[in-house]
Amino acid sequence: MPIKKPGPQLGKSVGLKTAKAQMKKKGGRTLDFGLNLTPMIDMFVVLTLFLLMTFSTSGEILFIQKEIVLPKASQGTELKQAPVVIIGTGQVVIEGKSIGRIEDISEDENYEISNLSEQLNNLKRNFQQLHANQKFPADIIIQGDREITFRVLKKVMFTCTSAGYVNIHFAVLPTGRRNAPGAEGAAPAAAPAAPPAATQ
Repeated sequence: MPIKKPGPQLGKSVGLKTAKAQMKKKGGRTLDFGLNLTPMIDMFVVLTLFLLMTFSTSGEILFIQKEIVLPKASQGTELKQAPVVIIGTGQVVIEGKSIGRIEDISEDENYEISNLSEQLNNLKRNFQQLHANQKFPADIIIQGDREITFRVLKKVMFTCTSAGYVNIHFAVLPTGRRNAPGAEGAAPAAAPAAPPAATQ
């Protein structure tokens, strides 16, 4: 039996240098793996729907601005989710959008505030598009400072009723609680209001 020289050896059909070159080529390849995002997106959609269905509106849904001092009331009901009209700090605001200055609204001869009416109609259309099978609740919350003039308040109420928001509620500070009315910890309540007369 012939004696072979020790060292790395390979089969007779494939040379050692050729095999090393092929191994180097294969090792240098880059493999791309695609991540399937469909299951993850489905999971997030299910979680979002679950959170929306279990969301409770019984908590604090009204942010009271520091510059506004709400009136006090001995009787009231819990606030419900509804558009909020803020009258104070020199201007009228609905859902974060400024409608106009209180002085200009007070001096205007028209009782219907055109900018406010337009925003209310937009909110009403959006609700009807998103909730086609539900009846329009016609609720609205007025958060007004206790020092505002009745003329401005009546114009806001008249505009709300003209746009179809007939269930008007005032944000008030309930009395008879452990924390004094007007304090920062007092939770606001809603006091129903009768629609104003259409006559000027």
